[in-house]
Amino acid sequence: MAKKEVNPGDPDFAVDRSGVSKEELHSEMLDRHRYARDFWRIPYEQAERDMEFGFMPESQWDEWMTQTRQGRPMYTVNKLRQALKQITNDQRQNRPQAKVRAVENGDVELAEVREGLMRSIDSGSDAELAADTAFLFAVGGGFGCWRVDYAWEEDGGFDLVISKREIPNPFAVVFDPAAQRKDRRDARYAFVDQAYARGTFMEKWPDAKVVSVKDCTELTADWWQDDEVVVSEYWYKVMEEGEIVLMTDGRVLDVDEKFQSVVDELAKQGIVEQKRRKVEYTCVYQCIVSGAEILEGPTKWAGRFIPLVPVWGEIIRINARHGNQTGMRDHFFGAVRFGRDPQKMYNYERSTFIEVLADQPYSPFMADSASIAGHEDQWQNMRTRRPPALFYNSVDENGNALSAPSRQAPPAFPAALAQAAAISSEDLKAATGIYDASLGARSNETSGKAIIARQREGDVANFDYIDNLAYAKKYDYEITNDLISNVYTTERQLRIIGPDGAEKVVEVNKPVFDEQTGEWVTLNDMTQGRFDITVTVGPSYSTQRMEAAEALMQLSNDPSPLGMLAKLGFLEALDAPGLDGIKKGARKMMIAQGLIEPGEGDEQPQPQQPDPTQMAQAQKDAAQAKNYEAQAAKNQADAQGKGIDNAIKLTEAEMTAQMMQGMPAMPAQTSLPLDPSMFPQMQGESPFPMQ
Repeated sequence: MAKKEVNPGDPDFAVDRSGVSKEELHSEMLDRHRYARDFWRIPYEQAERDMEFGFMPESQWDEWMTQTRQGRPMYTVNKLRQALKQITNDQRQNRPQAKVRAVENGDVELAEVREGLMRSIDSGSDAELAADTAFLFAVGGGFGCWRVDYAWEEDGGFDLVISKREIPNPFAVVFDPAAQRKDRRDARYAFVDQAYARGTFMEKWPDAKVVSVKDCTELTADWWQDDEVVVSEYWYKVMEEGEIVLMTDGRVLDVDEKFQSVVDELAKQGIVEQKRRKVEYTCVYQCIVSGAEILEGPTKWAGRFIPLVPVWGEIIRINARHGNQTGMRDHFFGAVRFGRDPQKMYNYERSTFIEVLADQPYSPFMADSASIAGHEDQWQNMRTRRPPALFYNSVDENGNALSAPSRQAPPAFPAALAQAAAISSEDLKAATGIYDASLGARSNETSGKAIIARQREGDVANFDYIDNLAYAKKYDYEITNDLISNVYTTERQLRIIGPDGAEKVVEVNKPVFDEQTGEWVTLNDMTQGRFDITVTVGPSYSTQRMEAAEALMQLSNDPSPLGMLAKLGFLEALDAPGLDGIKKGARKMMIAQGLIEPGEGDEQPQPQQPDPTQMAQAQKDAAQAKNYEAQAAKNQADAQGKGIDNAIKLTEAEMTAQMMQGMPAMPAQTSLPLDPSMFPQMQGESPFPMQ
């Protein structure tokens, strides 16, 4: 298929590469490389000058200033570098952290495994170094970059591992100028250039073509120098068609050779095809190229992203002139760009200040030329040699008396120089947003809270740099998450790291027979699931731990059980040798007191043995309680008995009254006389004998 003859900047430039030969691919690469390099040449040159100005001490004097001070003091007081270090070191204390979130509920545990695996990848491949280098260039020059890679394990096994790699010179990377996204995920191609010595190049690729400088064309002139050869990684995307099927168990599989080999096994398990449709994939390829040929590849990449992560300082898209180029484009710069002029003025004024100050003790002499005739060298070099005595002629050739040389009063020191240097210093602070308080200088604040608030003002002024790094880290983890599904596909054991730094080993992609369902399932299947990536910026876990320890130490003064719990938390937050035994003992005490629940690895609390004194007192109290209960029962019984008696008496009275009411009335008294013989006493005889 012939290459389309269109501008490399055309969005449709050579999208379809099916059937393209290596010669045609190399020709397309040369066009793209030249177009991208020309597009980024001017902003890269400005960014490189900014980096040199900020970190190389001999680069802060421009050509005009150097000429005007030829033979005069030229000192560099690099205040700009400290402002840059304030931003970069603040980032090292507040690193962006990734969070993996499952899109579906069934993937929550897999999300935790992926998140821990990403931390393990970062820990094992010096990802912090890669990000720190890129961020340094972003703050200084406005652009930095690092890369995500994968390779075979170093121990010679058959497992692939993902890693992060530093790019020491980000200006060796150029992206597709047509890309619009800040992270350049929509770039159709990218290049990573590297210069090799000609001897090294021929040793590494002994069969490669070597072109002399005189044989280079205009298109290949940037590739071949007298002593060096430029070799580039050429990354490009290709749209490829494919088919996917939806299986009855919910899985979506690609229709490829692997699918054809497992479709029968899936059918035996009752898993069959449910739906099928055609899709388009974004496939990424890489090849190693020189200006003459393709040296290696093309090789298909495992993911769908070009694994280059850009970091920007400040970037803005406007329609402005850029060198000899005009039009809508991205303009980027770092903290150095607007601090260059104040730093130059400060260096100039400080150098002039020192020069004038050095001239103060050496006020000039006024002398007749005849009086110093023959002693000119001594008088001219007196500022450096300081002779113990100065000779002069008291008379001339004719014997006429000559006056002795006399020193004039020194000129007044110009205070305006000190004021000008102070103004330039303030201009430099305004340009960078870093003031004295942000660098730890004393101010009128008295409380610690006020001091911290003032120091954070500089952090807020430059937070956009850290925020852009967080945006880049999000893209980094999206690339990593995509690669995990395609690289970690075999059964293996992986180390994962928790947010607190704790490590553990998990098994992934392990087939397990589910006895409940009678089917085979895959444990921690890294090829399945849908996940989102979020990134937060904050202190590292160690910093958070120390802040928590400070808060717990204040809370531990509480006399309630909450204070006891705070003391245990304070001990656990400390990371110092010799505390393990104290931590275990304190935890054991808390568990025994019932303040915390025993966790994994903790001994179950033993039942407490009662105190004998307390047991005796308890028995005595129990006996007294029984006596009280018995007396109360007796009193209650007595009361009940009296109540019964009263009730009985009351009942008898009531019965008598009722009987009396039922009996007939007694007869009334009659007038019949009584018989005296019935009552002898009535006849004068007493019934009792008289004494």
